[in-house]
Amino acid sequence: MLMAYPGKERINPVLVKLNSSFAIPSFLEKSYFPSLDGWRALAIIMVILGHAKLTVPNNTFYYQFFERFIYAELGVRIFFILSGFLITSLLLKELVQNGKIVIYNFFIKRALRIFPVLYLYIITIYILNKYFNLGISNSPILGMLFYFTNFIMYNNPWLSSHTWSLSLEEQFYLIWPITICFIKKRVWLFASILIILTQLLRVLWYKSGFYLETLGPFLNGADAIFLGSLLSIISFKGFISPLVKYWRNQYFHFLAIFIVFFVYYSLHRGMLGKFLLPFGYVLSDLAIGYLLLATIISTKGLIFNMLNNTIIIKLGVVSYSLYIWQQLFIIPLNYNPEILPRAQFPINILMSIFVAFISYYCFEIHFLNFKKRLTNRAKCQK
Repeated sequence: MLMAYPGKERINPVLVKLNSSFAIPSFLEKSYFPSLDGWRALAIIMVILGHAKLTVPNNTFYYQFFERFIYAELGVRIFFILSGFLITSLLLKELVQNGKIVIYNFFIKRALRIFPVLYLYIITIYILNKYFNLGISNSPILGMLFYFTNFIMYNNPWLSSHTWSLSLEEQFYLIWPITICFIKKRVWLFASILIILTQLLRVLWYKSGFYLETLGPFLNGADAIFLGSLLSIISFKGFISPLVKYWRNQYFHFLAIFIVFFVYYSLHRGMLGKFLLPFGYVLSDLAIGYLLLATIISTKGLIFNMLNNTIIIKLGVVSYSLYIWQQLFIIPLNYNPEILPRAQFPINILMSIFVAFISYYCFEIHFLNFKKRLTNRAKCQK
C-alpha cells in the first residue's frame, strides 16, 4: 500500500483543476477593458521618462530624480505581462467558443496591428541614415524587418535598439498559439517550466555567461510574457473568481506597488543581489500581474480610477505608436550629437506624443479597421 505524503489531499484537487477544461470567467466576458489601456499608458510613461533622462545632463534634478524612481525596463515588463495576459485570453476565448484556434487568422490580425507602423518607422530610419550618414549598418535594419533584434542587441544603434522587445513578442506570437493547440489543457505546465527555468538561468548568465547559447535574448523577457499568460490560464481554469475579496483589497494593492518599486530600486543599486538576482523579476512580475487582475475584477479604488482617466486611456490607445516613434525624438546626448538634430527636453517628449497621435489616427487606424472587419466577418461565419 502506498503511503500518502503530507498535503497530498490539498495538491490533488489543484492538479485536477489545472488539467481541467477551460471556461471563460465572468470578469473576462467583456471584449474591451479600459483598464488595460490605462496599463499601456503607465508602461509607455515609464519608458519615455526613463529614456528622457538620457537627454539631460546627469547633474540636473530631473536626471537625479528619475534615475532613482523611474525605470524604462519596468515599463517594458508591464507591456510584456499585459501582452501575455491579453493574447492568451483571446486565444482561450476562441478555443472555448469555437473548439479550435484558427492560427492563420491570429497571425493576420497580429500582422495588421504590428507591421504597418513598424515598417513605416524602418523606412524613416533608412532614409535618415542615408541623408545624415549615421552609419547604421544593414544588420540592425534586417533585425527590425525580420524580428531578431533581440539576438543582436549589443550591435544595435539607439534608433533601432528599442525594437528588441517587438522581436521578442513576435517570437512569442509564433510559438504560443501552436503550443496551446497541441498541449491545450496542460499548457499551464509549459508556461510554468519556462518561468522557473528563466529564473535559474539568470544566475548562470550572471556567473558563467552562456547567454546566447541558452536562448537568453528570448527567455530574458519572455518569462514576463509567459507569467501574464499563466495568469490568464489560471483565470480560465477557475482559480481567480473564488478569491474576489483579495483582488479588491486596497491594502494588497499598495503592498504590490511597494514590492515592484522596492525590487527595481534594489536591483539598480546592487542591493540584496543573492535573492533578487534569481527571484527579483518574477516577484515584481507577480505583483504587477496581481494589480492587473485587480483592476479588471474591481471597478473601484484609487488605482482603477487613475488607469481609467480619459487622458490616460487615450495615451494608452496610442502607446504602441508612441513606443515606436519616441526613439526618434528622445535621443541621448551622446548619440551622434554633431550629426543628428534633436529637440530639447521636454519638447522631445511632446513631439513624440504628437507624432504618435498623427501616426495612429492618420495611418494605423486604417489597418486596425480592416482588422476589425476581419474579426466581425469571422464571427458572422460561426
